[in-house]
Amino acid sequence: MAKKWMSMAIVLCIGAVLALSGCSSNTGNGGNADTGNAGGANEPAGGNGKDDGKKVTITLLNAQDNGIRDKFLPDVVKKKFEAANPNIKLEIISVPYDQFDSKMNTMVAGGTPPDVWSHWGQSGFVDYNVRDMVLDLTPYMATFDNPNISQSTLDIYKIDGKQKGIPLNIYSSMIFYNKELFDKAGVTVPNYKPGDPAWTWDKFVELAKSVSKDYGKPSAVYGFTYGMGEHLLTYSWDWGLDVFDPAYATGFLDKADLTDPKLVDATAFFQNLIFKDKIMPTKAVEESIGKIGDPLLTGKVAMSLVGSWVMGGFKDTNLKFGVLPLPTGPAGTSTPFIYADPLMISSKSKNPDAAWKLVQFMTSPEMQLEMTKTTGYPPSDSVAYEEWFKQYADLTDTAYLEEVNTAAIEKGKESPNHLIAGYGDITSFMLNEQQAIFNKEQDPAAVLKEMNPKFQKLLDEIKQKSGK
Repeated sequence: MAKKWMSMAIVLCIGAVLALSGCSSNTGNGGNADTGNAGGANEPAGGNGKDDGKKVTITLLNAQDNGIRDKFLPDVVKKKFEAANPNIKLEIISVPYDQFDSKMNTMVAGGTPPDVWSHWGQSGFVDYNVRDMVLDLTPYMATFDNPNISQSTLDIYKIDGKQKGIPLNIYSSMIFYNKELFDKAGVTVPNYKPGDPAWTWDKFVELAKSVSKDYGKPSAVYGFTYGMGEHLLTYSWDWGLDVFDPAYATGFLDKADLTDPKLVDATAFFQNLIFKDKIMPTKAVEESIGKIGDPLLTGKVAMSLVGSWVMGGFKDTNLKFGVLPLPTGPAGTSTPFIYADPLMISSKSKNPDAAWKLVQFMTSPEMQLEMTKTTGYPPSDSVAYEEWFKQYADLTDTAYLEEVNTAAIEKGKESPNHLIAGYGDITSFMLNEQQAIFNKEQDPAAVLKEMNPKFQKLLDEIKQKSGK
């Protein structure tokens, strides 16, 4: 269900975003609609689309992100939205990232799902869609009024002809590094071309070793942390294996062989970064470092593979940083993660018209521009995307940043947590089971073999619970 309509669409949509063309108008009415009122034959289901003077409350569920979106939503979005819509009260519910799924499930089970949310937790769009949680926005699209968000961008979340979400942000992933740490070590970081076969993981290890010191001590500086995907099932893409590939067509993983040699080799490589190469902390140490603050910002880590949302923290602290494309793996590929985050409305929302007004507001040209300037996050609006690069001119080489970011999106793959049903349960399982590898240095092949039947049982349970 997912790859057929999502992976191909994202290549098209990002090409449109990065071309900064904004050439596709999606208003369907010349761009002069009154937001929230489709009117006439296009009148939204579930409401008359008109302001009848009745005060309503809508909720937005947010995953906390070190204070960046947590401040932007109440301080900017809530204040301005309520001022523009005096008959709508916006309630923002913020929970820690790792509690987002459980909070969502609790609210749904209690009959009070959030009116609006994005896939800001461990699960993602496909999981919500297969559970029939997402409202069809097609009846509202006649009033969509941001021509800077191209049709191809909107089509990422157009499923079987139905619009199920409006992209809010589009993130890439790359290697970010603390330039000051390399300057202190007297090390110059080359600007490798994305996809350069000479830029390998072995070369990367050499670079990370040049700035690592005092491994395991309080004074330690670690050369690298892997901040993407959270667990080992995403490590093997550039070793020639995507464990989730069979599931992208349906959204459900029926069977995964954790004993595949490519997954074993990739897992062993990343385990060696901890115990052999000593450039990466154990997962336990990494968690403790994270409690202090962003490891790159605190100077405890020199390089991190992470999403471009991390730049929001750089903006506020004036960190001089650099970027690198992902190294080329043994399979000859370099495959970044892509995160296209949509705003969705609950299919059970009691106030869908008011919720649509919020979605319209947050994806409007004005708010997309204000969002990227305030948070440092990349928007989905092509005009605002230009501003995203400009604001980092004093902190990094923005021309190279744009080159790496563009290539990452063009060659990247949508994060599987957005594409696989039950991904939150899969993540919890993997994080628990992989401790034996990344905290205790046990043999990856043996651990993965032991995990395999338990993982198969979990996959069966996910599908049974869904009724599919």
